[in-house]
Amino acid sequence: MSSGKTLFEHSYYIGNFMGGILYGVELVVYSMILHALFRQGNKNSASSRRFCATYSTFMVLFTTIDVACNAIWGEQMWITYRNIPGGVVQYIATRVSIWYETLGSSSVVCSVFLGDALLIYRTYLVYGRRRVSIALPIIAYVAAVGLAIQQLIVSGSPHGNFFGTESVKFAVSYYSITISLNILLTISICARLLQMSRRFTKSLGEENARVYTGAAAILVDSAAPYSVLGILYLIPFSMQNGLGILFGQLWSKMSGIAPLLIILRVVKGRAYRDEILTHIKTPLAFISTMTEPRHPTVAFMTEDCQTTTVVLEDAPTKQSNRLSGP
Repeated sequence: MSSGKTLFEHSYYIGNFMGGILYGVELVVYSMILHALFRQGNKNSASSRRFCATYSTFMVLFTTIDVACNAIWGEQMWITYRNIPGGVVQYIATRVSIWYETLGSSSVVCSVFLGDALLIYRTYLVYGRRRVSIALPIIAYVAAVGLAIQQLIVSGSPHGNFFGTESVKFAVSYYSITISLNILLTISICARLLQMSRRFTKSLGEENARVYTGAAAILVDSAAPYSVLGILYLIPFSMQNGLGILFGQLWSKMSGIAPLLIILRVVKGRAYRDEILTHIKTPLAFISTMTEPRHPTVAFMTEDCQTTTVVLEDAPTKQSNRLSGP
């Protein structure tokens, strides 16, 4: 057996094993989302809860299909057909385009593009709903979708090969664009959050601002681990190195985990809310207008000199009168 195929087998086995662990992590995050959505006292709107529940369910479904298809292909390769003429090497060469592998690849593509769509929307919110901020990402997104569909057609056709030269040509273009898109969105979101961190600290106080601008918050909101794994996958895959399948397994699972972590922050009220991002300009004051307020509120002056008030769900709940802003 060639050293290249041996490396591929080791990488596929390790990737499947580690991918199974990440799948378990995704299931845990999914259960936390459902618990947070339907617990008593959840302040998200009904439409927001429906969207979060539906989106999260589809993400888990796509990952489940991917995990199941990879497990079946590994079982067939190493157990069921290990004694065919040519052995495992021949199986890899002739069965990589089998229908359930194409189904698994399609589920990953769906997961990746659902995740990218969420990142684009988050960028749109972070930059105050400015359409120009997502013009380039949308163009890249559409181009990547077209290349992904073409790559699936080529690799899933009779006698097709996901790792063949023609398939790799489309795949490298698709992965290059979508991973570059991930990096662009990650950098854009991180830069904006860092830019806003000082303003939030002055407006909300250091402890409350950390919920939105802490290191962990920035990593989750920008899906940084997802982008890093994408780079680690693209390099060996473009070189047709066997290690590519290992990082590809990890990247595909992270494509499901990263968006769910963002959704979890949203349903728990810890992600950037549209009210804060679009209205915070110049802080005026912390205001308590209720006799026994559960949550203090903060008022901001918008560009058109209108006042808007935001409830700080994670802020300290002690009663206060009017406190002067900075």
